[in-house]
Amino acid sequence: MNTLTYQNESCGITDWKKSIGRVIRTDGCVFLLCTGGRSTVSANMQKMVFCKNDLAVLTSDVYFSVSEVSAGFSARYVALSEPMLEAAYYRITSVSLWDYLHHVPILRLSPEQCSLVSGWLEQMEWILTHLDGHDRSVLLNNNVYNLFIAIDAELGKAVETKIHAHKDRAWDITTRLWSLLTKHAFRERSVSFYAKALNITPDYLNKVCRRAYGMSPKTLIEQQLLVEMKSYLIDTRLSVSEIADRLNFEDASYLCRFFRRKTGCSPLEFRNGSAFRETAE
Repeated sequence: MNTLTYQNESCGITDWKKSIGRVIRTDGCVFLLCTGGRSTVSANMQKMVFCKNDLAVLTSDVYFSVSEVSAGFSARYVALSEPMLEAAYYRITSVSLWDYLHHVPILRLSPEQCSLVSGWLEQMEWILTHLDGHDRSVLLNNNVYNLFIAIDAELGKAVETKIHAHKDRAWDITTRLWSLLTKHAFRERSVSFYAKALNITPDYLNKVCRRAYGMSPKTLIEQQLLVEMKSYLIDTRLSVSEIADRLNFEDASYLCRFFRRKTGCSPLEFRNGSAFRETAE
């Protein structure tokens, strides 16, 4: 289920005022260039700051949520679907680049790099608003490919250094774990399920998660599940019973107890409070 999803093949400016507490998801890729202010975000459960002149590259395997935004925050964005990116993805042979962007989706740009990315965004916006059909697809693919090649070239040394310094079996496990969580957390909540899918023991998964995130895999699973609950409460008018059924809870009362334990309020209190805040904004 979508939490906050940018429309595919779209561009514009966002202030993230209504993104606080939500997960940003995409079935393709969203490129965001911060043009003012700053925001505190979580990328795969790692706290990061997204500030002016930073570029965020959010692919479908990145779990990205917004915690808070400052006054004056703004970002230009381009959102593309997976089919629109497919050709560019297949042409990029640098596996280390994809690994790096998965773990470090926010790139700190120099003034020169920021100027180049800003120009790239202008080109993408022009293509999206002025062209259609085959020409549009070809130009979008070529521009995305050129950006990824530029990122790989500009940040190549940093990528190689960090990948070789930190990439190990634990790196691979955490990457695969996030992919599993985004697909299965709404119905699978046992640590043993994920350990089996990763072909490791629950004890080893616990050690990896505590080392990487400072928390147990059970906590990570519950946090992902809580995000799903909040998404339904904010973005739909489904009843608590219907949400419980979709998230594979035994009944609504069990879901309510879980939600209150995690947030300190009931699902309906959360829904009503969120609705009030959004109206006020």
